[in-house]
Amino acid sequence: MIRFFRALAWLRWRLFLNTLRKTRRRDSLERASRVFQVVAPVLFFLFLVPGALVLAILAVVGGWVLGTPGGQHGPVLITMRIFLAVACAVMLLAPLLRAVQGSTPNLSRFLLLPIPRGSFYLCEAMASFGDPWLAVQTPGILLLPVGILAAGRPGAAALALAAGVALLGMLTGLGALASSFAYLLFRNRRRAELISVVLMILLSVAGMLPGLLSISDSGKRHSAVRIRAEARTDRNRSADGKVGWSGEVLPVWALAFPPELYVRSLGLGADRRSPAGLIPLALLAAMAAGIHGAAWKIYGRLLDTPEIGAGPRRGEKSRLRWVRAPGLSPAASAVALVHVRMALRTVQGKIQFWMTPLIVLALGALWSRQPGAVLPASFPIPPGVLLAFAGVVLSCVTLEGVILNQFAVDRAGLTLQFLAPISDRDLVRGKAAGGAFLAGSRALLCFVAAAVVAPGRPILLWPGALLAGCAVYILLAPAGAILSMLLPKAADMNRIGQAGKPHPIASILGFLVILTAAGPAVALALVAVLLLKSAAAALALLTGWALLCALISIPLYRVAEKLLARRRENLALVAQGR
Repeated sequence: MIRFFRALAWLRWRLFLNTLRKTRRRDSLERASRVFQVVAPVLFFLFLVPGALVLAILAVVGGWVLGTPGGQHGPVLITMRIFLAVACAVMLLAPLLRAVQGSTPNLSRFLLLPIPRGSFYLCEAMASFGDPWLAVQTPGILLLPVGILAAGRPGAAALALAAGVALLGMLTGLGALASSFAYLLFRNRRRAELISVVLMILLSVAGMLPGLLSISDSGKRHSAVRIRAEARTDRNRSADGKVGWSGEVLPVWALAFPPELYVRSLGLGADRRSPAGLIPLALLAAMAAGIHGAAWKIYGRLLDTPEIGAGPRRGEKSRLRWVRAPGLSPAASAVALVHVRMALRTVQGKIQFWMTPLIVLALGALWSRQPGAVLPASFPIPPGVLLAFAGVVLSCVTLEGVILNQFAVDRAGLTLQFLAPISDRDLVRGKAAGGAFLAGSRALLCFVAAAVVAPGRPILLWPGALLAGCAVYILLAPAGAILSMLLPKAADMNRIGQAGKPHPIASILGFLVILTAAGPAVALALVAVLLLKSAAAALALLTGWALLCALISIPLYRVAEKLLARRRENLALVAQGR
């Protein structure tokens, strides 16, 4: 089995090296771009090594505290409770999020290798130790018994080691179970897209719930928590006056919660009740075996189930009807329409279209409940106007995939556009018009959401916020076209995460362009409202700023058209993933 694991690890290593290999089809700029994309995760992994060392040292110290008679066991065990609860949540959610990103394995080719299915599953389970969160915590779990042994408690150390091994076995089984179930669930492309959209929206909304459901009487809540903590300390105080932690009766829900079983076993061993600690240890070991059994069954189902792609869309063969956009040629209008349809059909496009107004609604609800928490009540610009402008800026930020990487996201369709009788000028302006429609539709929903949750006067500031948002996009559109040509990246908008994002440097530069356009707009509005005391003056200044941005964009569009003529071949190769 170790031989098979080494072979699969070597295969992944070779795939990693192939991403760095020099090819004649890539120019120097493209090779540097690819190296940066691969080196960034490696640097992130290197930063995890100090974290693992720190947690290992803290685990040894915590084990020594647990093994010391009369030590304060409560803080150590409660901290472990929190870390392990987060570890379980990550092991459950991380495979699902990876499946949402589209990183499902191609097991059909692996089945051709002379490797038993059992070895495949064991390799899948052992691969869980490569998960960053589990890799950081594993040294601490295994070294905690060393601290207990250093305190002169060999029996408690042996119990802690056995509990740690059982816990790691449970976590690896949980990771394998979640991975197999997620990959099996996402085998159907249409079902995967629907689940991805619903899941990401639910996760985002769930992240806003704590702030929306917060209560103002925090003093009463803290006092109640303090009273309960004091009562718990009194119950946990042993007969000899030393503070323990494991004296409470085991709750029923703890029988199904592995971190609680592990912590309970450690607590009983620390309180010199190691024989009683064998009961939660046995439950934890049985739970780990059951999870691995269920994971093996689902993994076998995954191997036997073929991958299902998406069927043909209805009406694909029908004639596409479109209306020529004013000010654009028929070719540019067609490019704009294709750009909009491509973005709205992808998973990222659907999520971002609905998430932006939801974020504005949530921020408006929080602001209305605590109006003085962010800005003073005497601030001259109404919160609704600020939220509306923030929604416009957020609409541009969330469109980075189709603005800062607007050519490579077309993938094979970009080759068809290059072969069609479309000039460089029509191609650049058509994509800019398509991005304007996408940003404008989201911005309109954000304006409606802001007006609903935080209406305010003067009325003239609302069209001023719209003009400020227009200035942001007017500068971002040609700059995004130039960045898309200089730093293209093969992307898939149907995946969540880095697979659908533009080049990191392009993202940073694009964000700086947004700040460059938004900063002066905010400054002009504040000058007009604070110094001139006139909303009409703010509207006039913002109109002038939008016109100035339009004048600046003209030479940028010309640069983009000339650059596209030189980068056509490289863009086509990158769009096809070469």
